[in-house]
Formats: sequence, C-alpha cells, structure tokens
Amino acid sequence: MEAGLIAARLMAFAIDGVDPRLDKNAEIDHEELMAFARSHSIANVICVALEKLNMMPPQYASEYNRLYKTGLMREATQEIETQDISEELCSRGIKHMLLKGSVMKYLYTSPDLRSMCDVDILYDTAYRNELEEIMSERGYTLAEASGTDNVNMSYIKKPFMNIEFHGVLMDKDIPLYNSYFGNNFEHTVADGDFKAKYSDEDFFVFMAAHLAKHYFNGGTGIRSLADIWLYLRKKPELDTDAVRAKLKEIELDEFTDIIIGVNGVLFEGKEPTDLQSEVIDYIFHSGTYGTQAHKTVENMDDSGKVEFLVRRLFPNKEFMAINYPLVGKCVLLLPFFWIIRLFRVLLKKEYKHSDVSTVMKLDSSQIDARKIPGKPEVDYNYNNAERKEESDI
Repeated sequence: MEAGLIAARLMAFAIDGVDPRLDKNAEIDHEELMAFARSHSIANVICVALEKLNMMPPQYASEYNRLYKTGLMREATQEIETQDISEELCSRGIKHMLLKGSVMKYLYTSPDLRSMCDVDILYDTAYRNELEEIMSERGYTLAEASGTDNVNMSYIKKPFMNIEFHGVLMDKDIPLYNSYFGNNFEHTVADGDFKAKYSDEDFFVFMAAHLAKHYFNGGTGIRSLADIWLYLRKKPELDTDAVRAKLKEIELDEFTDIIIGVNGVLFEGKEPTDLQSEVIDYIFHSGTYGTQAHKTVENMDDSGKVEFLVRRLFPNKEFMAINYPLVGKCVLLLPFFWIIRLFRVLLKKEYKHSDVSTVMKLDSSQIDARKIPGKPEVDYNYNNAERKEESDI
C-alpha cells in the first residue's frame, strides 16, 4: 500500500477513531510516509496515530515528536492570538467571522491536529483603517494586500502567526462563487453582538467551494478532504437537501459527490473506481497547497496533453505572423518557421520552467483528474490579471 493511502488510514484513526485496518507486522516505507506527511502538513496527526497503534518506528520517533510539539505550540499561539483579536474587534464594534480551520479544528479529536498555516477572518471593510491600527499595535506587519481594492490583508507576526483578513470571501475573478459568497455576511447568522457564523449548511458549501477553487487551480492536499469527511460524520443532523440545492446553485453538486466518494476510499478503505484513483493520485501529488505543475495545467483548458503541446509548440499562422513577419507575407513559410521556433523554445534556458516542459512531465492521469465536473469559470482579466494565451515558451 502506498504511503498516501497509509497516511489517510492513520489520519482517519487519529481524528475520529476509525479502524485503520493496517497490518502492524507489514513492512511500511517510513521514509516515504514521513515525506508524504510533511508535504501535506499532517506529520503531527500521523505521529499521534503511530504512537497509539504502537507502530512508531524508532528512527523517526524524535522527528515525529518534534513536529507534533511544534503543532501544539502553533495551535496554542494561534488560539490565544485569535481570541484576543476577536475580542478587540468586538470591543470596537467591527463585525467579523472566523473561517475554515479556526472552526473546523473543534471537530477534531484535538484542535491541534487540524494544523493551519494561517488564520482566516472575514471582516467589515468599512473598518479597514481601524483594523490596520489594531494589528499594528499588536506587533503585526502587513505582508500583502490583495483582491478588489486590496481589501484582503495578510498580517504576520513571528514565529507562528499569519492572519488573513478577508474583505471579500470569493472575489469577482470567479463570478459564480462571487454571486453566492461575494456579499460576505449575506448568508451568516449572529454569533454575538459583532461576531457572525455560517449555518452548518452554508459552512459546508463554503468548504466545498474553497476546495474546488484550489483543486482546479494547482491542486489541494489530503487535509482539505479530511475536513469534508469529518464534517459530514460530525454533523448527522445536516440538512442534506438544503446543502444539495445550494451546491447545485454554484454548480458543485457533482464535484462534491465525487469528493465524498474519494473520501470513502481514503478514510474508510472502500475500493476505488478508475476516476477515484485518478483524483486520489492528483491530490497525493498536490501537497498541502497544490503545486506549480498542477497550476500550469490550468493553461490547458480542456485540451488533452498532445493537443495542448501541439497548440503551444506549433501556433497558428496569426500568432506566427506577429513573431515572424515573413509568415504573414507567405504562408507557405509557416512550417519552416515552426521548426525555427521549436529550436528556439527548446534551447532557451527558461524552457525547463515553461508550461510546455511542465506538461510534458505530467502523468496523463493527473491531467484527466482535473476534467471532473465543477471547474468554475474564471475571469482572468479581472483585477488586471490578464491571461497569456500564447508565449514564446
């Protein structure tokens, strides 16, 4: 059994007590397991499972325990800072809502097992200046401002704190998601005077949309799927009809069905279909936050690998005429300049980092895994993020 599947079974055991059905006497490639756990930011979870199952390899015990203790310290710091900031926002009358991992972690057997690189908070943009003042006073540095009018702000304070304040949950670059989530507090309910929260149903829908956004743009790790799996197990009273209607509204009902099926394979040991195997392989190769290689595949649209490479290496005559004017004067010269361009592209030192080089190295199953239903239409021109359809490499 490959490292990713072993990690998934161990994860299910650690976060919800599911029998991993692993032979304790079977040989496990612990080097690969550790590498996978690191790449998906779940080493602390794997540590707990191995310890409880008496399967901890002595040569990795020290490193696993170091990562586990780091996770404990990170979560404790994030919890204290997040609660203090939330209280201050309330005292200043600033409406806000904790998102994603800050909420999900309380469904895990222990909050520290739901590791977070950053803390996500939705806020009322009318109080942006006050927010900047609060964070500066608390010793944070503004690392980045993004989104429409730069209302999404990332603040950092070493060693563990990275707080992402979202002025908009889903920006207009994904119109379908923006139509549902763009009005920020529209689907929320009160959670105190100046705090808000999603209903269980809308929280799930937001998780599904966030997962899909990352899945189709670079990939997503096993931790995101574990959230979906655990949430459904911990919320048996969830109004599934309402959830399905909301998912259908943003065209994610089929995508979510596929992910739920994949979760059955990963965390419950069910036999996979061919499609589920492709999706799992894609996720395993994505790491926690996706990869540049998978992000590059976004340029392929719905093309197959061969079709994409042919289109990129042998562009149409209109494109070639721009770069090679003689083609515009005599189209019969097109094949000759294709050859010239091909050699120029392959000999450029930048070639090894190009989308052509990346796609050539990708396994076809990783490309096929992105062709499942649910890929949102993206406005690449929004916020001046213009898409380059063609380039020299």
